[in-house]
Amino acid sequence: MSDARHLFSLDTAPPQTQNTIVSINCQGPVRRRLMDMGLTPGTQVAVEGAAPLGDPIIVWARGCRLALRCGEAAQITVAPTMDITESSKWLESCSSGRKHRHRQGQRGGGRRRRRQRGNRGSM
Repeated sequence: MSDARHLFSLDTAPPQTQNTIVSINCQGPVRRRLMDMGLTPGTQVAVEGAAPLGDPIIVWARGCRLALRCGEAAQITVAPTMDITESSKWLESCSSGRKHRHRQGQRGGGRRRRRQRGNRGSM
């Protein structure tokens, strides 16, 4: 049985399944940018979802949420990870319990400073 039939590109990966990057099939600055983001062979990734029109897609990798264009994701070859129990634990830790960093009214860690008007340099 050949493992080649289990390889597919990241843009066609089913959502909420854990996959392992096998190779990055592009050259130049795009390859460098993907590798700088942590998408290297052997990294476990999961597709969380896509934008309403399908591009970009949201990918979890190394504890970070990344947005990738479908053209870039099509150049990343992945294989499904077979350990289902470990995969489900990993996906739960990635997607559940995450709160948005900035909520309405909580930016800046507290009260907003008001700008003082008038002469600042008066004696």
